[in-house]
Amino acid sequence: MNTGLLLRAPLLVSVLVGLAAFGLYSWRLGEAPVYLSPDEAIIAVDAYTLATTGDDVQGEHLPLYFKIQMPGETRWGWFTPAIFYVSALFLKVLPLSEWAVRLPTVCIGVIDVILVYWVGRKILPSAAYALFAAGMLALAPAHFMLSRYALDYVYPLPFVLAWLFCLLAFVERGRLPWLFAATALLGVGFYSYIASVLMMPMYLALTGLALLQTRQPARAYAVAAAGFVLPLLPFAVWFFEHPTALSDTAARYAVYDVRTLNFFQGVRDFLGYPNLDRLSGLYWSYFNPSFLFFSGDPQMTFSTRSVGVLLMPLAVLLPFGIYQAIVRRPTISTTLVLTGFVTAPVAAVLVPEPAAIIRATALLPFAALLAALGVECLWSTSSVSPSKGFLVAAGGGGLALGLAYGVWMFATRGRVGTSTVLLTAASSTALASAFLARPWNVGRLAASAMIVFIPVQFGAFCADYFTDYRVRSNYWLGGNLRGALEQVIDRAGRDRATRVYFATLQSTAGLMDTRNRWMDAYWRFYLAKHGREDLLDRSARLDSTDVRTLPAHSLVLANIGDRNADAWVSNGELRRVVAIPEMDRDPFFVILERP
Repeated sequence: MNTGLLLRAPLLVSVLVGLAAFGLYSWRLGEAPVYLSPDEAIIAVDAYTLATTGDDVQGEHLPLYFKIQMPGETRWGWFTPAIFYVSALFLKVLPLSEWAVRLPTVCIGVIDVILVYWVGRKILPSAAYALFAAGMLALAPAHFMLSRYALDYVYPLPFVLAWLFCLLAFVERGRLPWLFAATALLGVGFYSYIASVLMMPMYLALTGLALLQTRQPARAYAVAAAGFVLPLLPFAVWFFEHPTALSDTAARYAVYDVRTLNFFQGVRDFLGYPNLDRLSGLYWSYFNPSFLFFSGDPQMTFSTRSVGVLLMPLAVLLPFGIYQAIVRRPTISTTLVLTGFVTAPVAAVLVPEPAAIIRATALLPFAALLAALGVECLWSTSSVSPSKGFLVAAGGGGLALGLAYGVWMFATRGRVGTSTVLLTAASSTALASAFLARPWNVGRLAASAMIVFIPVQFGAFCADYFTDYRVRSNYWLGGNLRGALEQVIDRAGRDRATRVYFATLQSTAGLMDTRNRWMDAYWRFYLAKHGREDLLDRSARLDSTDVRTLPAHSLVLANIGDRNADAWVSNGELRRVVAIPEMDRDPFFVILERP
């Protein structure tokens, strides 16, 4: 698996890979995901404020960490700064919109793909394998989906991959600037995502093990430590000024009960046997085949639930890649890749949430590299070549079975199904292999079948992602709140007498709707998007059930099924203006007006 172009023009290949990944990841970016998630709205508003004023929403100038607190709530937390500053740079030149705030994450995802190619060139015997690894990351369903949100889950990956590249360059050439760059990248990556607070020091420890294995002198350890520590000096100053940040973060992620335990008691409780038993279960959930290859993340916002975080062919390629790394080609580079894969969920298990890919995104690029090692293993395996007759029989029989199954599925369920496509593709591969002049062994045939499956399954995933999944996921993204707020903005016009009120969204039984928590962030986002910040001073929460004091022509955003809203309309105190349609159910939001 080698071509002259891949060997002679790595920069050109990088550009082509990047352009292909950008085209794939940015297509219909404002429409899928169908609505902004709450955290996207929160981050976007702060990034926009940072881009336009240099301050965050709290009024702090160029903060190191961003304090996020919902209006009227005691719950709050510190957000890592990378995504805010990167997004602010984009919003300096782009108008605020859904696609504009997601574009920075698309670029981060593209950088990930390119870096996997360059790391692969250090690890794999051929540039073609490196290109395959890049493709595996680009087509990983979880990486594709997370790279289309204005969220920071994939932000650590460029730092991790660049660290690995620089570390391998140092091991190969022995030049200390490469080592300094490797650990400095980890230090800067410390600010990329909350899990990086644990993961980046862990990669620093792996760097130390690599130095130990290659018997580096003491000055190499000093250079590595300096590279990591220097970017953390601002954090040390910030932490001294915010001494409760650690307990605040522990409370936010429920690491231990900060109300009754101090830090040392919390550590002792965390390391107790019952908790270690729980942590081991959480850890293994990240290697559950269902999570990896079949259903993916339990949260509908991060998985279509019809495919795993990785494509199904990797269920075959990963074991062979692990075998290649341990038995056939155990080197520093392959050991680092395997270690990166098995340690990817270490930070994730601190949060009591099983199989959440958003907490362990480092698993994705290391899995892509292991899959490429798996292809290498299969391709180089010597085995008995299957006979032409066997391939014809197996391919023809499988093709007939696949077509028959597809006809039955279409007749009974109105679709052909993924299994039909995969079986047909595999059978076609076997049939085509029978008529090739070159001999085929079982390993190469298996590798070829997996390679054929990959675009087929990803195509089926994409077809679902841009169609039915948009409908399935819209409820989990808050429903048509965008339509409701944009309708309010449009109806408010530019009459400075018009006031806007937000009723407390609640069910008929009086249960509070979670969207109340995020309303302020969404409102600020859509006001800025449409250039209507003037409405911010004329809007407020409707805390009273007596609406008779509202100014005439005031608009109220409420919901259908709220007994208070129904009473206002039935009493004639407010009149219904419009109900906001939803994609797959009856309207929820309703706009009311004071006569």
